[in-house]
Amino acid sequence: MGEEVMTFKELIASFAEIRAGLAETRADMAETRASFAEIREMMAENAKKSAETEKLMAENAKKSAENDEKFANIHKELGNIGHNNGLVAEEIVYHSLAKNKVFAGITFDIVDHGTVRTRTLPGGKEVKGEYDVLLYNGSAVAIIEVKHRVGKDALKRLIEVQLPRFRQIFPEYKDCKMYLGLGGMSFEKDIAEEAQSLGIATLTLSGDAVEINDKNVKAWQ
Repeated sequence: MGEEVMTFKELIASFAEIRAGLAETRADMAETRASFAEIREMMAENAKKSAETEKLMAENAKKSAENDEKFANIHKELGNIGHNNGLVAEEIVYHSLAKNKVFAGITFDIVDHGTVRTRTLPGGKEVKGEYDVLLYNGSAVAIIEVKHRVGKDALKRLIEVQLPRFRQIFPEYKDCKMYLGLGGMSFEKDIAEEAQSLGIATLTLSGDAVEINDKNVKAWQ
């Protein structure tokens, strides 16, 4: 059986089909290239947006750091103001008590301000005490804790830290009656009443004057 020979007309038709196929392929390739171009454009836009986002994040991080620093400085300044006001309050309380040396109806011989003492206890433990105002005589001692604004912490510290530590550091006064006082320019809610109910005197500052409420004051053992 011999090979079939295409007629001229059939060859023409075949070439036409091939050209049509090539044209379709070229169209597909063009469409693919267009799609790639769109993808590249989208990627470039996303990269641009990502860069802008990173820039914004960096700017926000910088602003946040600047704000943190500003807040830290404000906090420090407020702390310094509170500390300085506390020192002023101490001075006023000290000078007021030093005038007549009377507290809780008792006359004292000595009024000290800003007393700091460190003592090594038996066993080698070192204890340090810092006291705003102290009053002494031969039979009684008064410990006055002074703050700009008196809160719960100051009341607790006076009873649980300052009083027992004084007895450790100053054993020469172990037989004396101990009296306590809390002084300040202002008191947090109910703190003055709580202190007075515990037998602790309150000293409230008004300008350069000091109002002492010691009607319920008691001797601490």
